[in-house]
Amino acid sequence: MGEEVFEVVVELADCPNLKARAIIQAARSLQVMADALLQDAYSSDAHQSLPVPMMTHEQAEAWYGKIPDLLVAARQEAAFEGSAKIPLPIRLGKRIESSGLCPVEHLAGMRRAADEMESMFKERMEHARLKSEVYKEEILLYEEARTRRGAGDATVGSILGGRHVPRSSHEEAETQYWNTLSSYLLIAQGLEDPLLLKSASPSGQYAYSKLDANDVWKVTSPIAIREIRQDGEWDEAERDLEDHWRQHKITNVEREYVSNTEQLLSRGEIHEDGYWASCPFQAVYRVIKGPVHVLNHTIPTGHFLSGTTAKMGSQADSSRKLPLGVLILVNIVTIKRTKDIVFAFSILSS
Repeated sequence: MGEEVFEVVVELADCPNLKARAIIQAARSLQVMADALLQDAYSSDAHQSLPVPMMTHEQAEAWYGKIPDLLVAARQEAAFEGSAKIPLPIRLGKRIESSGLCPVEHLAGMRRAADEMESMFKERMEHARLKSEVYKEEILLYEEARTRRGAGDATVGSILGGRHVPRSSHEEAETQYWNTLSSYLLIAQGLEDPLLLKSASPSGQYAYSKLDANDVWKVTSPIAIREIRQDGEWDEAERDLEDHWRQHKITNVEREYVSNTEQLLSRGEIHEDGYWASCPFQAVYRVIKGPVHVLNHTIPTGHFLSGTTAKMGSQADSSRKLPLGVLILVNIVTIKRTKDIVFAFSILSS
């Protein structure tokens, strides 16, 4: 696969069509990430081959499987502008999940994939900083991604160093790496065609986020994921999530909320304190270093904040892992905002 990708990269190196170049960069990125995941499976002068978890093989195959269509689309677009029918930007696609604890070998592969992606566009990113207004979205996304990547590296470094870490840390590291690679894939395309990532929300935040990923677990609380696995409800929950995201239309307000909370989490200003018991099982956060600012609201220490794309009706049916008072207040505020809940934001006292 690498030779095929390289052939098209060379072929289109001087192509003036930015969309074609973005598509081929997406193909190249997927190939680089998949190769990194499977590095341990192949022997070399440096090391012998090692066993690779099945989920790692499946994730790599999912990425490899997207490449042929991208190569066709890149060549078509280079030949005739507007002929490629693949919507941009290209995204990671389905995330392969383990039925149990995420294997350390898979986390190590994800870390290698992040290393390879950074190496691939490091020089381009340095040049982009010299034209910061043109590449503003790419730079902002990179700063977020490298912060997430650092959080994942810290956890995996502890695991590989023999230190005991909570089970939830494995899942959190996996999520951080997935979001990092999702961002790196977007950045690689945006460096070829800056207009791809220019669509911004009214507040000035970029309008793409993990909400735009194809992964149905994209906003589900890590605590909820762990407990759904333990309760043997994975398949049922996944079907519910697939139905949910088919029907739900993502808004820029939601994207901004996700961006705000991710930044607060990375700075340790909020932490997860529960989750919605109904699909898509999003986190409820408690402010621990307030006040914090989310969607133009100021929230003091000890208060809760929560966003949900769940529909009204099921919220009051179950309050598992969510204090009843918080649940009621969320519903009251939401009813005032819209009849058919698409998004809920609340300031709640503890």
